[in-house]
Amino acid sequence: MCLKSAVWCFIGLIAGILGASAQEARHEKVQRDGFDLYYRIYGSGPPVAILSGGPGFDCDYMLPVAREVSKANQAILVELRGTGRSLPGTINGDTVNLKTYIADLDAVRNHLKINRWTLLGHSAGAMLAMHYAAAHPEHVDRLVLVGSPPLVTSLTAAQGDNARMRLLPDELRELANPNLSRTEGIRIALPGSFFDRSKAAEMAAAFKPDSLHQEVMALMFKELLPPDGDLRPSLRDFTRPVLVVTGRQDPLDPGMQYETHLALKNSTLELIPRCGHFPWLEQPNEFYRIVHEFLRKPTAR
Repeated sequence: MCLKSAVWCFIGLIAGILGASAQEARHEKVQRDGFDLYYRIYGSGPPVAILSGGPGFDCDYMLPVAREVSKANQAILVELRGTGRSLPGTINGDTVNLKTYIADLDAVRNHLKINRWTLLGHSAGAMLAMHYAAAHPEHVDRLVLVGSPPLVTSLTAAQGDNARMRLLPDELRELANPNLSRTEGIRIALPGSFFDRSKAAEMAAAFKPDSLHQEVMALMFKELLPPDGDLRPSLRDFTRPVLVVTGRQDPLDPGMQYETHLALKNSTLELIPRCGHFPWLEQPNEFYRIVHEFLRKPTAR
């Protein structure tokens, strides 16, 4: 299993063993083409859709983010198509693609009778948020892009090298094994996405292989980041507020985040020191402070 594959596999990795919530979610669903798409609602206030990464990971790893956001907003944690309980009868390129993902999100928005909402996406979920904004700018209040890939696919080329340079020699040798399972590859490569290796160990211990939907990952990876992908033309006229936030030590490094910031007219760039790809795990106080401040700011309608 190559390092690049392992890096992308854990982009949406389960963030830890989650205890009982002080605030239970309201579970709802909307009917789609032959199946039910599920989502969970926490709190009340201005709506924020929470989009998980991977692509192809269950949304549970973002529960801490949803619960924190729900302190001042309505947090809508979406079980994206092909993950969690949102399972079409068949998983293939006709049922799982960018078009169906965007239509699913808009179905949730319509079901909740929301005119404009904020989309908070992590990693591949941030890329999905930008694609939704390109398709439906009239329904976006603002975007929060956490550890986002850049708008231009070619700019991700350094990601694998950035992660590789942080791994130990023994880890690199293990990753070179052609018979390595995807699950083990994720566990071994995970420290490359963290500043603090102890946090990576905690996360790896909590990883549940059945939370990764490999067919969805393969299908959506090609959709979200095609080799010649460039979202800049589609977002050239997008003027809603955008927060670009990640750790300074994220393999999707500050240079990539800066390119996204430059491409989006009304964006703010926040880089959190001593922090990798999962800022709510390594620097939760700073990450949540930045997100809450951004969400509190008034926006023009």
